[in-house]
Amino acid sequence: MTPLRKILDSGLEWICIALLAVITVDLFLGVCSRYVLRSTFVWYDEVARAFFMWLVFLGAAVAVRKGAHFSLHLLVDMMPPRLKSAVLLVAPLTIVVFSVTLVSLGWDLMLHGASQSTAVMGMPMSWVYASMPVGGSFMAIYAVLLLIERPGEETAV
Repeated sequence: MTPLRKILDSGLEWICIALLAVITVDLFLGVCSRYVLRSTFVWYDEVARAFFMWLVFLGAAVAVRKGAHFSLHLLVDMMPPRLKSAVLLVAPLTIVVFSVTLVSLGWDLMLHGASQSTAVMGMPMSWVYASMPVGGSFMAIYAVLLLIERPGEETAV
């Protein structure tokens, strides 16, 4: 594995960890403001929603890299070796098709969101919607790398 690939892999994981930490602190502050201060911070749910979208799509890319998506091991393990190799190529190919679709539709949504902003903070919705094409791009890259590095091998953990 190249140093650039290690940086990308660990970088995505650390971004996901940071996003989860920010969401946790943000929601904690929102709950405290409501029940302790008796005055709700009006921005906390917008921040949580935006960061959660980024966490979902970047986390999905990390899951593709780790082969952590759903698969039917019991059924695949019972297949003859040649059929098993062919079936194991279906998952990464399906992820590539899904990812390319996600990038395309996410890009359109991001452009549409350029004229919108969140109600309280005025944050451009294009920034929030950008999580779809960015996460989809990483998912596609990792799925293609799975096809190149381990063709026909088990891709699930």
